[in-house]
Amino acid sequence: MYVARSRSPRSPRSDATRARIVTAVRDLLGEGTFHESTVEQVAARAGVSRATLYQHFGTRVGLVDAMCERFDANPALVALRSVTDLEEFVARVVDFWASEEKVLMQLYGAAAVDPAARALVERQTRDRHRELRRVLRSTGSDDGAAFASLAILTSFETFVELRRRVRLPVREVTRTLTEAARGLV
Repeated sequence: MYVARSRSPRSPRSDATRARIVTAVRDLLGEGTFHESTVEQVAARAGVSRATLYQHFGTRVGLVDAMCERFDANPALVALRSVTDLEEFVARVVDFWASEEKVLMQLYGAAAVDPAARALVERQTRDRHRELRRVLRSTGSDDGAAFASLAILTSFETFVELRRRVRLPVREVTRTLTEAARGLV
């Protein structure tokens, strides 16, 4: 659901510094404090200077973009890219939401007020829609209504509704969404 942007080769030391910064961002997101944190606090958490953080990421948007790179390596997303079966697509999407739930709750929650989070959510949605269209084409379906319904079924908001409000375990979320998807194509 995320497409990594091409980047120029970096030194191993630079990669290690970048990884420490991204880990700090992920930890702060998981704790629910990233959006209140200053760039200086993120840098301190990563054990780097503010200048180093800016050198690697440029802006807070760049920090959130780095989360996309990390998401891109998530096994559920890697598997999703080769899926052609709709039920398997739904299962892999749920796997991704579940594996990144704490971080995504923060990013989706802040999307209304944080441009970096909003950009990530919009990119994630476009990527999920593109993959969903690919899977629908592989099933021979061009039905716009089916796409619209499946877009809702595979959204993070639907996942959150079932997990947090209905209190379904991940396995039941997958089963519920898979059954609903079956009737659409």
